[in-house]
Amino acid sequence: MIPRGVRDFPPEEMRKRNFVLDKIAQIYRSYGYREMETPAFEFLDVLTAKKAGGESINKEIFKFEDLGGRWMGLRFDFTVPIARFVAQNPNLPKPFKRFQIGRVWRYEEPQAGRFREFWQADVDVFGSTNVESDLDTLSAVIAALKELGFNDFVVKINSRKLLEEIAATAGVKREFAADFFRVIDKLEKIGEKGVKQELKEKKFPVSENLFKLILQEGAPEKILSQIKKEIKDKKPAEELEDFFKLAKSFGISEYLKLSLSLARGLDYYTGIVFEIKIKGAEKYGSVAGGGRYDNLIALYGKESVPAVGLSIGVERILEIMDEKKMFPNFEGEPKVLVVPIGQTLEKAIELTQKLRSEKISTEIDLMRRNVGKLMNYANTLQIPYVVVIGENELKEKKVTLRDMKTGKQELLNEKDLIKRLK
Repeated sequence: MIPRGVRDFPPEEMRKRNFVLDKIAQIYRSYGYREMETPAFEFLDVLTAKKAGGESINKEIFKFEDLGGRWMGLRFDFTVPIARFVAQNPNLPKPFKRFQIGRVWRYEEPQAGRFREFWQADVDVFGSTNVESDLDTLSAVIAALKELGFNDFVVKINSRKLLEEIAATAGVKREFAADFFRVIDKLEKIGEKGVKQELKEKKFPVSENLFKLILQEGAPEKILSQIKKEIKDKKPAEELEDFFKLAKSFGISEYLKLSLSLARGLDYYTGIVFEIKIKGAEKYGSVAGGGRYDNLIALYGKESVPAVGLSIGVERILEIMDEKKMFPNFEGEPKVLVVPIGQTLEKAIELTQKLRSEKISTEIDLMRRNVGKLMNYANTLQIPYVVVIGENELKEKKVTLRDMKTGKQELLNEKDLIKRLK
């Protein structure tokens, strides 16, 4: 038995997982992001700092008291730990571009694509307030999705600053904006009626004009032109106009859609926010999301450092790829099984080591089974090749190579065997 929300990953599942993670890491590196790692757990007050995750996420933190009486928490994402790292290392060259792939933990209700232990693949830029930073991270994530075989997806874009301006026109005080955003962010889950009801319960003003504005979704030019007539501070709308204009140069405009109800649930977001969904797989929710969090680093240090980042939800990607049969046919692992017959064990071990030194994935029988059982074993693991060393082969200084797919057998010397397997 294992706890709810966690899983074991047998070798065949790890092949798929590593396939996805390697593809993502490869793309992130091609964009100039450097990999780093932060601790799995932090001091609890780091994770629960005001304006970090927020009240709802604080309830989901796995926390424990260490033997010294200090409270710790497992990281619920990579953003808070990296913000702490950047604050502690103020002399990092800017922009500081990094990516991180690994496990995070949240005490959520397990469901399709949602677990209590799960993997994320984050990419972030620190030190720039310009929209090209936002677009660089977004472009990297889009490229990663395309590399995995996804082409039909939509990227919803909004700005927390713009949403704050819209809310202010409806009478929402700025100090209560974060709570207002959390309610608006539930629009897809509980619908317009449910959101209106919750806003009323929290004593927020609810006007038809407000909902008319925030329910707009689609091409940005017309929507932003209209919104600018409704708000006092035009800068958030103008920033989005610059964003969509520059997106054309990044070659990603076809995927983007302005969605004024998008808020993202975490309190640390301050500007442009993103959310990506795969068309035809909406039941899994968003597969990636993020945004700008310019005020978070200042919570852990003396300086305020602008920052923006996105995260790919690896579990949902894996489930969708499984459902859509997007994985390639993986070759069996290992590539070769060496089978000694008779008094040839020593030579078989030497050959195994030689093949391994040539970077050929090789296994040797460790249970001294007969040939029939070993052939069944190779078929079960889908090992492509079996190398048989019998006493006759030993005398001729050759081995028998069997292709397990075709059944074809060849008698080869060691040099030719290596060439054949490479």
